[in-house]
Amino acid sequence: MDKKVTIDQYLKDLANLQYEMSNVAKDIAILAADEFDKNFDRQAFFNEKWKSSKYVQKENAEMSRKAGKSRKRKILQKSGALRKSIRYVINGKTITFDSSVKYAQIHNEGGTFTHPGGTAFFKKGNKFIWISNRKAYGKKYPRTKEHIIEIPKRQFVGEHPMLDKMIENEIINTIKNAL
Repeated sequence: MDKKVTIDQYLKDLANLQYEMSNVAKDIAILAADEFDKNFDRQAFFNEKWKSSKYVQKENAEMSRKAGKSRKRKILQKSGALRKSIRYVINGKTITFDSSVKYAQIHNEGGTFTHPGGTAFFKKGNKFIWISNRKAYGKKYPRTKEHIIEIPKRQFVGEHPMLDKMIENEIINTIKNAL
């Protein structure tokens, strides 16, 4: 049996679809922002696990030893500043994600940078113990020389096939609900 649609109903549905589609960019931005935030819990970019950090492993082992608990800090979440800094801007049909944290890009994309050196340290047995320059102020500790630091890619924001599928489903659902 065919369903008859009047021109008035068709125009009403079209206006409703137009209204719903005008809000779809914000819906997609919220969906993507939520998924990017979940990457920090997953410790992965969707299904692509981040490379482990020896500093986080060492910190977790030390916390377990001191507290007798298995409390674990996650990768890229020492203070939570990076995770909290991710924002989006909608400009017409374009959604841009950015961060105010200066180290966000190198963690998201990976890369190397030259550390200027000057960090205080001392050696205890076979281990080097790093001291903040604030604590070492006025004391005669050796200082590091300029050196290159490599940061592995631990992407948390960007394009991904799983996100593309979620966006496609969001658009399809918006159209279905509008009509």
